Amino acid sequence: MTDSEWQTIYGTLMTSEPIDAYSGVSIPTEMLRSLAQQINTGGIPWHMDHDLSKPIRIRSFEAFVESRRDGIDELRFRAELHEEDVQWLESRPGMSTTLATPLARDQNGTPNDGAMMRLSADHAWFADDALIEAEEQLIMQGVGRDLIQVERAYQFGFMPDPQIFIEIVYPFLQSMAPNVVWDGIKKLFSQRRTPIGGNVEAPTVINMSIVDGDRSLTAVVTTNDETVAQHAIGSLNQAVTAFFQSSPVSPPEAKPKSVTVWDDARHNWTPPA
Repeated sequence: MTDSEWQTIYGTLMTSEPIDAYSGVSIPTEMLRSLAQQINTGGIPWHMDHDLSKPIRIRSFEAFVESRRDGIDELRFRAELHEEDVQWLESRPGMSTTLATPLARDQNGTPNDGAMMRLSADHAWFADDALIEAEEQLIMQGVGRDLIQVERAYQFGFMPDPQIFIEIVYPFLQSMAPNVVWDGIKKLFSQRRTPIGGNVEAPTVINMSIVDGDRSLTAVVTTNDETVAQHAIGSLNQAVTAFFQSSPVSPPEAKPKSVTVWDDARHNWTPPA
């Protein structure tokens, strides 16, 4: 790609203003600065409408905190956006970002760096109790308590979507019975709530990322039908196995990441892209 294919953009990722969808939760300025440092060190993935199947090409990303005249602090950024993706930002009213934080019961604990499975869900749509019940269900199915990290997810910027996020290490997934992951997701599905201003008919989006070293495959299911979600998750092992068997181990700088989407009309997963 040549430099002429990129356009400089500016924007706001989140602010310290209270968020009605999360009962007035706000992000302290210190956390905004910490996030800016983390983003500048490790980068940030960009997707349209929080949809992991729709990546946006960004480079030269720089995050920083600025204060407005009214005293509100903003986590802002400047970056270069590929010209073919400009249309997606122009067709949207703005940007938002997703952040995972500990449950209320875990706020004084330490992060579980040894977790083989991470489960989070948007806090406006899924309460801590729902996540804890999902965690307990996974433990009942034989998943070690010390191998699971359960967190809240916050989507800043707009009315949040009912999203569930799962990240699993590939060898760990292979050791599980096929129905274990679904049993945990099912607990969340059954306890979804609608926040003030939310659309009760909005479909739930399940984002399941399987990671093996620098390679990853993210599977996305968007549905309100529990049967559809169960069929999709139950059919995932074959797609995951095919991906990792055909995806060669690459040097760290390549970091191959692919996305597959459940096509319910055809009852299969789309080829990874």
